[in-house]
Amino acid sequence: MRRIGFVVQRYGLEVNGGAEHHCRRLAEQLRSDFDVEVLTTCALDYLRWKNHYPEGAETLNGVTVRRFRTDFPRRIRAFGRFADRLYLAPHTFFDEAEWIRRQGPHALGLLRYLKEHEAEYDLFIFFTYLYFPTLLGLPLVPWKAVLVPTAHDEPPLSLDCVRPLFHLPRGIIYNSEEERTLIQSRFRNEHIPWEVIGAGVDPAADADPERFRRRYGIKGDYLLYVGRVDVKKGCRELFDDVVRLHGSGHHRLRLVLVGSVAMKLPRHPAVTALGFLPEADKNDALAGALALVVPSPYESLSLVALEAWGLGIPVLASAASPVLVGHCERSGGGVIYLDSREFIQGADRLSSTPGLCHALGEKGREYVERHFRWPPLIERYRRFIENALKESSLSER
Repeated sequence: MRRIGFVVQRYGLEVNGGAEHHCRRLAEQLRSDFDVEVLTTCALDYLRWKNHYPEGAETLNGVTVRRFRTDFPRRIRAFGRFADRLYLAPHTFFDEAEWIRRQGPHALGLLRYLKEHEAEYDLFIFFTYLYFPTLLGLPLVPWKAVLVPTAHDEPPLSLDCVRPLFHLPRGIIYNSEEERTLIQSRFRNEHIPWEVIGAGVDPAADADPERFRRRYGIKGDYLLYVGRVDVKKGCRELFDDVVRLHGSGHHRLRLVLVGSVAMKLPRHPAVTALGFLPEADKNDALAGALALVVPSPYESLSLVALEAWGLGIPVLASAASPVLVGHCERSGGGVIYLDSREFIQGADRLSSTPGLCHALGEKGREYVERHFRWPPLIERYRRFIENALKESSLSER
């Protein structure tokens, strides 16, 4: 059986990042066809990269996970100041090297393992272009590398240090047409074998919204946000919009937050933060929502939007994300808002027109059924991986 190593910045059942969740589900789905192993760090917290999991190998849902310690935690504020200066001003190669070091998760042990044990693997699949394990790990084994960039239009994508990643690997798997267009137009790397595949979703047949309401004391209609509660995810603007919504007289529609909190929350009765929830509770929350709200301008797929549609729940999404706009246009399952006024109008339409929520949700469900079920997606991943393995074998002769 061919051996494949997934390389990702963090990995675990408690990790709720979209790219990391995508990586875990894909690794689990492919373990019956390949000898799958995950190479990652001991970090759980994506902000500071502090070691959380024990170093070494463990088995998680049938997949071998090999963890390496991070060499030092990231200093968030110092890194933010350094990065902001770097993005805005002329700088040198050495400045970008320092950016990679500070960005992290800095794990030299993982890089040493890649170099010393490269011959034991037939292929490596690197998840997320943005972090240390991919930025420095992929160039060590480009002849055996496939990249899943999970990229969107953000300042780091303009750095010179990321350009080689999109020209070196055996193949690139994009999450959406919008992501592919962005990368190929910016880097002119159409010659690298590629395919748009994305990720599959498994709608929970046993999702129970009433169970969620009882467990967490949630009453009435609510908009749901799922993911990291972070300024970079558009949450500050979302909070402002919700406060304005209530100021306009819509006092009963509340916002429920599910996910780790990385910013100051508003002191407002309409905003309820539940923190990280188990997968079953998250599904129950989705099933009971009036709509899922996705304010992030930075998406390469938006797995949570697909999960909501899989349960027949509409999406209220920011027009700042080309990926979300594309999903909503193709599916007909969402309402797009450009600013606070359109957010309030969209929330008003959804809350006052139950038939609209049902119609949008059903269109979203059909979209997921057609394009985002695991069995056909896994077959496309298998074919792409097999082709990459053949190319890798030919290059070694």
